[in-house]
Amino acid sequence: MTSLTAFSVALLAALILTPLVRDAAHGAGLLDEPEARKQHRVPLPRLGGVAIAAAFYLGVSAALVVARLIGRRLNIETGHLPAELVGVAMLASVGLLDDLQGMRARAKLAAQVVIALVVYGMGMSIDRLDGPWGTLELGIWSLPLTVVWVVVVVNAVNLIDGLDGLASGVAFIAISAFFAISLVMRGGDPLLPVLAAAVGAILGFLRFNLHPASIIMGDTGSMLLGFLLAAAGIGLTQALPVGAPFWIPLVVLGLPLADTGRVIVRRLAAGQAIFSPDRRHVHHRLLARGLSQRGAVLVLWVISALFGAAGVGLAALA
Repeated sequence: MTSLTAFSVALLAALILTPLVRDAAHGAGLLDEPEARKQHRVPLPRLGGVAIAAAFYLGVSAALVVARLIGRRLNIETGHLPAELVGVAMLASVGLLDDLQGMRARAKLAAQVVIALVVYGMGMSIDRLDGPWGTLELGIWSLPLTVVWVVVVVNAVNLIDGLDGLASGVAFIAISAFFAISLVMRGGDPLLPVLAAAVGAILGFLRFNLHPASIIMGDTGSMLLGFLLAAAGIGLTQALPVGAPFWIPLVVLGLPLADTGRVIVRRLAAGQAIFSPDRRHVHHRLLARGLSQRGAVLVLWVISALFGAAGVGLAALA
């Protein structure tokens, strides 16, 4: 009941708020201008992430209300949930600042590291790795591994956000897979309403983000979705008494992680800065092969869905 409420409220909120944010951004001139590296040919409002964030929080809030009405305690005060909600707000704020006035890549990276440290201090940490061998306690390596995971996933989603509906669709598929894995492995998981709210918020936004998009999510959206994915991976692998094997989140997020890793290696090999923009991402390569925007996005959605299905299958076997 709480998950269905979170999904429904977030979906409805995103369907209502996204066009309102779009029109407000148009009126304020907060538009993403076309350029050689970008695919859109007309200026587009870049604050879609604001609608996603608002819809997400409305969905989670509605789930809390329903939980109290039916006498069920939604475990929001313990575990990773408070850190997730704080982290989403902080990453969305950094993204919004970048969307409004721009930020240097190093400043954004520094902010991401600080936020990862904050949520680590609130209890959202990778403390162990569970697998067929048993449990490997990470000890002093918990902090750096948590920070690296959060920062890498946030940037992986940000870097794949290059076509209408691509990043939002990939995030929708991945979070849906995490929801299914959570059901398969843990049943009544306190993370479920949070994941359901995220799924609803993305789906509602996606209605306006498909090609030809009338609004894009901007860094506000890509950063908060990246953080939600990173947090979902941590929540699943650190569940008690035994979490999901650590490779399951890596499989589910295989597409954005592989694309980011490949591009970074190529940039380093060419002597370029890691964050220097280029047209070497997988979606650029598909376009260069003659696919349309819709065709390239559909291919990458299918690949992402295959990764997600593989993750669910591995979880069922674990």
